[in-house]
Amino acid sequence: MTYDDFQRDIHGVLWLSLAIFLGVSLFSYHPSDPSMFFWTKADINNLFGFLGSNVSYILYKMFGLFAWVFVFMAGNLSYQTFKSQDWGFGLKQIFLYLILSVILCSLSQAHFMDSIFYKNIVVGGVIGNFVVNFLIKTLNWWGLVISLWTCLFIVTLGLTQKSLKDLSEIIYKNIKFIFSKKFLRAIFFPLQIIKVIFLFVLLKLRALWKTGSSQISFLSLKDRKKIKDNQNEEYEDEEYEDEEYEDEYEDEEEDECEEDEEYEEGGNYSEDDIEKKQKLKSEKKIKTRATKKKRKVKMKVSIKRKLGHWTLPKISILSDPPLTRERVTPQEIEEKSALLKQKLEQFNVSGEIVNAFPGPAVTLFEFKPDINVRVSRITDLADDLSLALSSESVRIIAPIPGRNVVGIETSNLTRETVYLKDIIADKKFWTEDCYLPVSLGQDVGGFSNIVDLRKIPHMLVAGSTGSGKSVFTVSVLCSFIFRHTPDSLRLILVDPKQVDLAIFDNIPHLLTPVIRDPKKAVRVLNWAIKEMEKRYRSMSQFNARGLEAFNSHVKKFSEKQILEHFQFNQDCPKRESYYYEEQPYIAIIVEEFADLMAVDKSNVEQAVVRLAQMARACGIHLILAMQSPRKDVVTGLIKTNIPGRASFKVASKTDSRIILDEGGAERLLTRGDMLFLAPGISKPKRYHGPWLPDEDITDLINFWKGQGDPLYDEQAMQFLNGQSEERNNSASSFDNDDKDERYDEILEAVSEMKIVSASLLQRKFRLGYPRAARMIELFEQAGIVGPPQGSKPRQVLANNPEAEV
Repeated sequence: MTYDDFQRDIHGVLWLSLAIFLGVSLFSYHPSDPSMFFWTKADINNLFGFLGSNVSYILYKMFGLFAWVFVFMAGNLSYQTFKSQDWGFGLKQIFLYLILSVILCSLSQAHFMDSIFYKNIVVGGVIGNFVVNFLIKTLNWWGLVISLWTCLFIVTLGLTQKSLKDLSEIIYKNIKFIFSKKFLRAIFFPLQIIKVIFLFVLLKLRALWKTGSSQISFLSLKDRKKIKDNQNEEYEDEEYEDEEYEDEYEDEEEDECEEDEEYEEGGNYSEDDIEKKQKLKSEKKIKTRATKKKRKVKMKVSIKRKLGHWTLPKISILSDPPLTRERVTPQEIEEKSALLKQKLEQFNVSGEIVNAFPGPAVTLFEFKPDINVRVSRITDLADDLSLALSSESVRIIAPIPGRNVVGIETSNLTRETVYLKDIIADKKFWTEDCYLPVSLGQDVGGFSNIVDLRKIPHMLVAGSTGSGKSVFTVSVLCSFIFRHTPDSLRLILVDPKQVDLAIFDNIPHLLTPVIRDPKKAVRVLNWAIKEMEKRYRSMSQFNARGLEAFNSHVKKFSEKQILEHFQFNQDCPKRESYYYEEQPYIAIIVEEFADLMAVDKSNVEQAVVRLAQMARACGIHLILAMQSPRKDVVTGLIKTNIPGRASFKVASKTDSRIILDEGGAERLLTRGDMLFLAPGISKPKRYHGPWLPDEDITDLINFWKGQGDPLYDEQAMQFLNGQSEERNNSASSFDNDDKDERYDEILEAVSEMKIVSASLLQRKFRLGYPRAARMIELFEQAGIVGPPQGSKPRQVLANNPEAEV
């Protein structure tokens, strides 16, 4: 084998590998796969992973269905490389194939006009859409078609490298062969197979048409899969019902017999009494069956519940949701989409509905307007559409970010309750990516969503009375204590209303009792700042960039190292002490933040802003909830430093703009309907928040109370009771508690000296340097020694002043 043959084989194999890679990537493409342009936490379906997902997304986005031209190109170049002796890199052919794909995209776009095929693939892609729009403006329709077909003919001549005469002869021979008997004999058997497959598919389509499945043909693939899963769940639930309620019906029959006997013994009754009794009996039956119908929810992942001397709660501590679900049927979606399109046409807004996503509270319709329709005309129709559709609320997203469609959200006739138990049972709830899980509920597509508070890292929550704000705050708190023990998460709860968070008092996760006094809340925020500074000193001591890195570092310490750090902390002053053991995350949850701002706005704002700016890396996070997001409450500094925002229904568009920087929250529904704005995202997403029964909350709290009493932080309690402030007022830097046990002894010796330094005290009294330096600072504060003079010793100013007092 010569070197040229080796090079040719290598190039041929590379082209063949590229063809296989492109073909498999395009074939296994899924619109929900994450890519560099569309990031989600969903599992990657593409067979070539993240790279295949990106490549297939770019090709389908740019070239539409004709992305497969590049597969044919790579395969053809591989074939020609292996076949030809005089081979080359093929730059000319690559360029011609690129032009061919652009022409085919444009032709298909001109004929099909943005039709969406399997997996939401636009047939012509972005390039086809651009070329068609440009040529229509300059050449009109017929000029567009003629120019594209002419270019296609020229490119075909270049790729085949045949003259016009040779091409016509090849076409003539192929047509003649097709009509020959030899060709008919060759394709007879394949035609029979195709016929059988066609008849089988036709029968299946006919059966689907009869069952009404054609009504959901316009839905997305996710919705079709979801509807199919729901149907399977209903079938399983029906089997479960049959087994469960045999005894129930027997009990009901026995109760009916007893009631009939009592009824007969009673004597004569009027017809009204009989009807009343039968009505009560039927209501009792329905109520009895409804209370027993439950949907069993099981954990989708196995977890370690025993952590140290703490035990995490079982999911069975939460009550099961009802068996039946109030879901939107495909028929209702079909009817509402037709009505929505009809009403839009009445307002001279033409277009078509290309997709629908039914959620627990609202349904999102994706409306693609015609080219000549302005988006502002659609946004002004929110109230008119709400009236026409008899909908409680209509919200218009114009346009949906990254899409060429307008989102129209309409409220459902029946709302489905999202239960926190379903979200806790999800595998994602227990992953490291959601270490501090904030359960947002379900989006407009009906899919559960959980975010990590560490990544947000602080939240503002707003919502008027009855909107579901307090329920959401409680559900977040329950998510925290369901996932974490007091060793990994500690809580500070502020509840001026003394209603919503007061029930969590005395659980072992608390650093302080539930704070009801706004003045004490300000003190605790100041303690959080001191704690933040100490944690940063600790991380700096061990070169850790975050709490997670710090914990993993100190976890490896031996007993000897721990003892060394303990002794060093004993010698150094409190302001220089640091942690050398694992530290938990701290979540500060404030209900009715406006009350705190009303009591002491300047100090509260200063503390909140400082924590929001710096506390993320050291594991301290804020959740501030309020009813009315006024400007004097949510100030500019607070908004700038707290990027995570959750807004339930608010009173006005102004309130919505304060919390979300845009309108829309005033059009939300009540009872859990919310908009969530995450950091780095320009538009908020809509969710339906989770709900947890009061009985389950009580059971969860009692579970933790049964494992031990709360371990309050001593320093936090001092701040809470105002002791630290009193001491700070009496002394600027050090107080009596900071004085060393050998203070008086050393003071007597220093009063007889003329100069003194830390190194002198270190040698004379055999002290460590931190302890000696602390003594010098105490003497300076008391007026015994003068200020520092660079590297020179300090001058002793007076004899023992405390003895003179």
